[in-house]
Parts: sequence; structure tokens; C-alpha cells
Amino acid sequence: MLRTKKVLFSFLSLILYATAFGQGQGNTPYSVFGIGELAEPTAASQEMMGGTGASFANAFYINQINPALLVKNRVASGYKYVAFNVGFRGNARTITTDNLSQRDFGFNLDNLSLTIPVTTNWAMGASLRPYSMVDHKTKYDEAIIGAENEVYTKEVYNTGGISRASFTNSFRIFNSLYVGLEANYNFGTINKDSSSYLFGNASNQLRTNTRYAMKGGGLKFGMAYQQKLNDKWQVNIGGAVERSAELKGDVLRTFGSYADVGNGPFITRVPDTLALNDISVKTPTQYRVGISLESPFKWIFAADYHTTKWSTAQNLDALAERIKNDTEEYKFGLEYLPNSSSTRYLSQVFYRLGYSTSQTAYVINGTRIKDNKFSMGVSVPMGYRNPSYVNLGVAFGNRGVITNNLIRENYVRLSISATLLSPWFIQPRID
Repeated sequence: MLRTKKVLFSFLSLILYATAFGQGQGNTPYSVFGIGELAEPTAASQEMMGGTGASFANAFYINQINPALLVKNRVASGYKYVAFNVGFRGNARTITTDNLSQRDFGFNLDNLSLTIPVTTNWAMGASLRPYSMVDHKTKYDEAIIGAENEVYTKEVYNTGGISRASFTNSFRIFNSLYVGLEANYNFGTINKDSSSYLFGNASNQLRTNTRYAMKGGGLKFGMAYQQKLNDKWQVNIGGAVERSAELKGDVLRTFGSYADVGNGPFITRVPDTLALNDISVKTPTQYRVGISLESPFKWIFAADYHTTKWSTAQNLDALAERIKNDTEEYKFGLEYLPNSSSTRYLSQVFYRLGYSTSQTAYVINGTRIKDNKFSMGVSVPMGYRNPSYVNLGVAFGNRGVITNNLIRENYVRLSISATLLSPWFIQPRID
């Protein structure tokens, strides 16, 4: 119990650190379009397996890919196990063009989730996680028209994103059929700042700021079915549909001048409001289907297909409307647990591998941007006979090309989470 408390304290400390000093998910130019890059709703355990999870789950993590599977294995030996999950995710990226290269790192809180089993066949859950992320900063020089050999420096900062709070109900029907419904509320702010100054003198800056503030609700439905093949193996199928949802808000554009004498920029002229308009955005419809072959608490072999229909969306700006297309993702994963009935510590460790390949949403200069990723990781118990786990995953991937005036990203993705399990709602007994 003491060890569990220490682990919980460590993760709470990480939450505070990430909240105060978070840097998004790493500088990436592909996040500047529209509402940004959509975040995968995967726990670290699923990230290790290539992002699979539409058809399977277990009690040692919270499945947010398919809301139908939240209820699976939440009651054991008559005890109802409440699960709390806190996760972090980050990326170390190397961004390369024809003649330039730079490295960036970002690490931040990825999700907070709580699942409560109401009965053996009904569970409820709540979570807070990113829905989309914008994180890109760049600096370059441009020539001054009409002035020979004169340039001005321009810095562009794109930050923010959309967060999602969700509430899920999951039910098991006839012991082998699972259904679930997730109601979510999306909210957030995206800032796109542009600063310019002459002759490398950053002490006097002209800054244009565009702030998008949006909010709105949505729904996600899931279903899964498991069929026993023999005493050791079963096959699982499942899928989830997230409907297109409307986000409403406003866009504020301002212009101002700033000075910087070494202690950070301060206003030298009150910013002028250039425009304040209402906006309406529609998120894309998403479909996920999966199949898995499972030997419970021993082996899982899984494959998922995921598509995001940007053709059903209404994008934030005209540029995103032009380059964003429907996506296709293929994901494969493997999970192995040596011996669930053993008392040896290493026999209780989950080992996972995964691979995913995708046609991303971006078509730039006539080139479709592809993303390929290998992943691996382990889930280790917090202590002897303790059902709580710490999950450690790493993925190696690349996307894009350096031909045709495009950008290539090589990245290492880190996923860290802890799932704390504890039996609650135990009725006292008097012998």
C-alpha cells in the first residue's frame, strides 16, 4: 500500500509539472492546418500495440478507443475494481528539409480517466484528454519590397488545441456482446501569432494575433463481440463510430506593437481589434473496426482499421479545406503475458509490440503524406500481488518526404501511464 501511494504521489507531481511547463507534443509543421492534428485516444498500453484496441480490452487499463469495452473484466471474484489512469505522452522530433534540420521535444499530460463498475454488466467512466493539438514555431527572413538587400525577420507561433471531457456508459449483454455510448464536450483555444521586426532588432516588434475559441458536444458509439473457439482461445470483433460534431465560437484578430529590453516583450501600443466574428466548425466523422485472436491473459494478436472522413468536416480555414483529405490507417499489435497465475514478478509483466501505417490527411504540392511507426513497451506491476500497473512505451516513426519542397519528420514517441486499481463498494460483514 505504501509503495502504491508513493507511485501515485510521483504521478501527481508529474501532472503538476506537465501542467505548468508543458510544451505540447513537439514542434510539427503539420499541426498548423485548421484545428490541428487529431490526438489518438489510446492509452499507453494500446500505443505499444500500434494503436489497436477496437476489439479487445482488459481490466489493467482503460480502453478509450471503443466505449463498449469499458465494462470488460471490471468485476473479479465478486469485487468491483475502480480504475484510475493518468498518462503522459511526448515526442522527440527531427524535422528535415532539403538543406535544413532541427530537433524539438515536447512532453505533456495526455489523459486523466476514471472508470467505476456499477454492476457486473454496467460500468461508467469519465475522462479528460486532448482532441486536437497545434504546436509549431518558425522564424525566417523576407526581403523588403523596394529596398535592395534589406530584409525583415518574421516569427510565427501556432499553439493551443481542443480538449475533450467525456462521460461513458458501457454494458455487457448476454455475456459476449458489449455496447457503449460516449458523450463528449469539446472546448479550447487556438492562437496563431505573427511577429515581425527590422534588421534583426527584436526589441521593437509588430505583432498580429488571431485567437480561435470554440466549444461543442458530440457522441461516439461502440460495439464489440467475443466468440469462444475452444478452452484457450477466442476471437473478438469490434468497432466504434464518432459522429461529426459542430464547434461554435468566435475568432478575434488584433494588431499591436511591443518592445523587449531583455525581460520579455511588453506592450508599447494598446492592440487594435481588427475583427471579431462568430465561427462554426464541424469535426470529421471517424470509423474504427478491429479483429483480434485472444488467449485470455496470455496472448493477443490484433488488427485495426481506422478512417477519418475530413470530407464530412467544415474546416477552420480555407487552407485546411484544400489540403485535408480522408485518412486510412492500418494497425497491428501483439500482447504477451508469461503466466497470470504465477507468483513470480516477471511473470506478471505484459510485453507488447505494434506497427501502424497510414495515409494521413495531408496532400501538399500534389504529394500524399504517409506515416509509418513501430512501437513496443511493457506494463509492470507496482508491487507483489498488486493489480495496479505502470505502462512504459516507445515508438519510432517517420512521416513526409524531403522532395517536392516538403518536410520529413523522424520521431521517437514516449508514452508513460499508471493505472491504479482498487476494489470499492465492499459491504461490511459481521461474523
